[in-house]
Amino acid sequence: MRDEDDRMRQKNNKMEKAYLARNQIALIKGKYDDSNLQYVTSQMKCKEGVRYVEIQMAECDADEDVTDQEMREFQRQMYECCTAFLKDYAENCVFDVSADEKIYDVGLIFFRYMAEEAGLDEKAYLNWLVEYLGENLSRPVTLLVGKNVQDISRIARSYGNACMLRSFQGFRSKKDIYFYEEEVQVSNDGMVLCKKSLDHLLKVVEQNNHMEIRSAVDQFYEEMGQRGVHGEAMTLNINYLLFQLIHLASEQDDEVNQEEILRLISESSFEAGTIRGSKSHLMRFACEYGDYLSQLRKNVSRGVLGNVEKEIRENYADNLTLKGLSEKYYVNSAYLGQLFRKKYGQSFKDYLNNYRMDRAADILLHSDKKIILVAEEVGYHDLDYFVNRFIQVKGCTPAKFRRQMQQ
Repeated sequence: MRDEDDRMRQKNNKMEKAYLARNQIALIKGKYDDSNLQYVTSQMKCKEGVRYVEIQMAECDADEDVTDQEMREFQRQMYECCTAFLKDYAENCVFDVSADEKIYDVGLIFFRYMAEEAGLDEKAYLNWLVEYLGENLSRPVTLLVGKNVQDISRIARSYGNACMLRSFQGFRSKKDIYFYEEEVQVSNDGMVLCKKSLDHLLKVVEQNNHMEIRSAVDQFYEEMGQRGVHGEAMTLNINYLLFQLIHLASEQDDEVNQEEILRLISESSFEAGTIRGSKSHLMRFACEYGDYLSQLRKNVSRGVLGNVEKEIRENYADNLTLKGLSEKYYVNSAYLGQLFRKKYGQSFKDYLNNYRMDRAADILLHSDKKIILVAEEVGYHDLDYFVNRFIQVKGCTPAKFRRQMQQ
């Protein structure tokens, strides 16, 4: 009887948490009514001064290295670690707020009083959180901190700030914590916007003329130097450029996450030995983005997914990568990754792994080949890795699968 009561309590507790999270996400996304607001304020200690904080795995462009399942497991670990840190305020932590196809996040509704009660200012408290997560997780994390808003009814504004930070990460030096006020929101009062140079740069990027792009970047940096533009004023100019590029891409295709693609292109165009946001970085980025806009205009996605699927069917045992296939079919890898996920509901890496496992299951069923030979035949040269992947997809070891099918 006691066990049954415990199970019922656990079930009710889980349902209450899920219902609270649903109402919290409604507020965070700005799609809420009085019922949502009243429920959240009745369940949480809500005071003036609140920010939205997005917690994500650092350097999360992981299609080539980490599967969706591994990302999801790490996301769950982040959530559990955050709730352990928050203790009495664990309900301020929300799992999978973005619900986006490639963002494995944990949200934190961060009230000013949480830092004050710990005897810290907001920055010190969030640094403490990052240190705790770093000590207790297998991978580093990044915090994207939205602007402070008056109360929880306005938390959607702060969430929007965090989303913008995510897009602009590629042009910022690597940090554990990004604050919106420091990274993006720069008042242009008294600051110089090199609009003529920037508009010319946008024009040649849209035309995808690499020679003109390099010349326009030179002119832009020369004008900034002549007019004494540096620091926050330089950030303002770069932000203007990035906003306009996202707008150009969204005009061509507004069904994929253009902000995320911009971030991935800015990351891929960055090379070791260069400075983020430097002239050489911007030059490479602008050329790559020009190629991407050209691909959007030509609608290269129309046939490329069929080609990629054919490659997997015919060459699944080879070392296929999204980057390699994007180069073969002349399409940006970040865009191809989003198109693939949009059509198939999973990443390229997971689709390839699942296809290989289906072929492995077929071989196990219709032959008596040793497991190691089956693994090599479907593209795995590490037997332990193959067995672990097979268990994840099929729910048992290859040997057990064969025995069950032969009974």
